Amino acid sequence: MNKYVLLSVIYLLSGLESFEQPISPITTPSFDYHKDFKAILAQTKADTSELYYDKLLGRFLLNDTSLTKAQTLALMIGFTEDPNYKPLEDMETELEIFEHNKSAEFHEAIEKGRPFLETHPLSLLVLREVSFAYNRLGKDYSKNSQFDSAVICQDSSKYFMDLNDKIMEAMIYSGKGRRTDNPIFSLGLADGEYFLPNVGYEIEKKATDWNRDKDFMEIIQVVNNQAVNINYYFVIQHAKEKIDNDKANAMANKKKIKTPAKKKIKEKSSSKKKTTNLIPIIEPIATDSIPAIN
Repeated sequence: MNKYVLLSVIYLLSGLESFEQPISPITTPSFDYHKDFKAILAQTKADTSELYYDKLLGRFLLNDTSLTKAQTLALMIGFTEDPNYKPLEDMETELEIFEHNKSAEFHEAIEKGRPFLETHPLSLLVLREVSFAYNRLGKDYSKNSQFDSAVICQDSSKYFMDLNDKIMEAMIYSGKGRRTDNPIFSLGLADGEYFLPNVGYEIEKKATDWNRDKDFMEIIQVVNNQAVNINYYFVIQHAKEKIDNDKANAMANKKKIKTPAKKKIKEKSSSKKKTTNLIPIIEPIATDSIPAIN
């Protein structure tokens, strides 16, 4: 993560209101998830809107430095309607890519991460993991005097980390995360768990709950440098709804099947339902082993 983003996050998480003006020279209204999510989502579908998803995605992939935090946030919101957005399945694949890096399987991380990013270009964890893998390979190539390959890897590492930083900045823009009514937008179910370690926090506890607007949140407790426990709130209502809708659709499709094996189908459905419950799946991740870009 570059120094600008890291400094921005440090000030945000320490609650220093005076830093808001230097971050955004253009005054922008604060983002209210409960009030603004659906309105922004509608704009991302309108090809005449400045927030039209396809236009924003093209600029994002070109690493357009003029893309604002609000526009990147709109892009993330727009992705929740993408057919590839499957929060539970996505999290499983993301962790598989992370495990490749953890095992120093950098080629495998890239081979699995790049295709995933083609359909999930806003994955906070995979953008960082692919960047990390290229970074490590670049260092290896440099040690072996394979300088052309080293340069290509380092350029690729920077590109994917720049995109990672854009997602981080959009999350910072979305909310301070210190109150239930001002949560940080989390595209993925566990993005809050990747966001906080990215800036040096160690996760102590995790839980889920609803706020007063009945929006579902992941609550993550961290410890600051004064050994004080702090809670951060990440809104994942959109992800929960997607999972709930998928469950409902799956059940509806099963009801339409008329076959002598109907009883067996119901039994399988009941078994599967237990394993796709949202809350048990969000288990603690070994954040101390998550690699960081040097």
